[in-house]
Amino acid sequence: MSLQRIIAIIIKELLQLKRDKKMYPLLFTAPLVQLVVLGYAATFDIKNIPTGILDQDNTFMSRQYTDAFSYNGYFSILYRARTRDELCRLLDAGDIKIGLDIPRDFQKNLKKNKPAQVHVLVDGADSNSATIGLTYVNIISQKFSSKLILQSIDTTAFREGDFLGTWRRAIGKSLLVDDAMRIWYNPELISKYFFVPGVICMILLIVTTSLTSLSLVKEKEIGTMEQLMVTPVKASEILLGKLIPFIIIGFLDVIFIVLAALFIFDVHVKGSLVLLFLFSGFFLFSTLGLGIFISTVSRSQEQAMIIAFFFILNMNMLCGVIFPIENMPAIIQWFTYLLPLRYFAIIVRGLFLKGVGLDVLWDQGLYLLLCGIIIFALSLSRMKKKVS
Repeated sequence: MSLQRIIAIIIKELLQLKRDKKMYPLLFTAPLVQLVVLGYAATFDIKNIPTGILDQDNTFMSRQYTDAFSYNGYFSILYRARTRDELCRLLDAGDIKIGLDIPRDFQKNLKKNKPAQVHVLVDGADSNSATIGLTYVNIISQKFSSKLILQSIDTTAFREGDFLGTWRRAIGKSLLVDDAMRIWYNPELISKYFFVPGVICMILLIVTTSLTSLSLVKEKEIGTMEQLMVTPVKASEILLGKLIPFIIIGFLDVIFIVLAALFIFDVHVKGSLVLLFLFSGFFLFSTLGLGIFISTVSRSQEQAMIIAFFFILNMNMLCGVIFPIENMPAIIQWFTYLLPLRYFAIIVRGLFLKGVGLDVLWDQGLYLLLCGIIIFALSLSRMKKKVS
């Protein structure tokens, strides 16, 4: 194997990339667009839910209850309906996503220590938003109920055995249990801290897989692959010379995303940058191997793009980059163990959000390396057979 011949092919590939201006959007524009879209637009945070209220009781307690929905940022009270039919029409028209119907005996039942039912109408067309909205309603209702109960309890009298005096208590000194919660890694539960690290996984997969498959297929289309094969250059030298530029591009994309995450989104890498680049190199084995495989089953660049899109889309959907694997059917969860993107996504988020090191990520890194080597070796052997 000649290092000089490999360098010559690398220079040839870089010159071809420079001349092919159609590749520029894939190299530079696509990563930037993905970063902006997933960082800013794509979010699981549900805020300002359009809400309508029908307050048939119109008492002090019912107004207190509705005020609890007005100032928390999760609900936006847009309409005050006068009748149940009006509330339903607003829901049918899509003007509101949640409707609250407070009955006439709301305060009366509360003063008699009876349950006061509130009818909650929810637009379930978007199941995710509907589920989160219902959760918010339940939390607000529970806090409102707890506040009323705790305001009535005299804990001092209770401890002294004066059970009759338990309910004679001034407001504001009735806290029985104080649950102090602490959320680790993402205290404010902001979606960008989840999505931005995942962009590294997506961009490495998209850019390196697409470029590898398109470059090799392009050589077959224009007939230069056969010309290379009749030269003294060995097949292994040709493959190395073609793949090394894409490895360089992959690492440049990692640097670009890390810098953009830091300066645009203020998302820091809490772990080791050395480990990030090391595991990115492991992941490149699988993406380059996938690109080689696509080139062996494609006869044109259009076919290569379609096949690459099929693999990339399904891997992104199934490997936890966007949707949690735990929510998928059991058979799909088992299938994801065969996909290297699953392990790389865990590694990247562990380094970005948790700041963990090799002592925690060594097993994920080992699985990632094994998957990459197997995919790369199988695709390489298939390509050699195809060329011969």
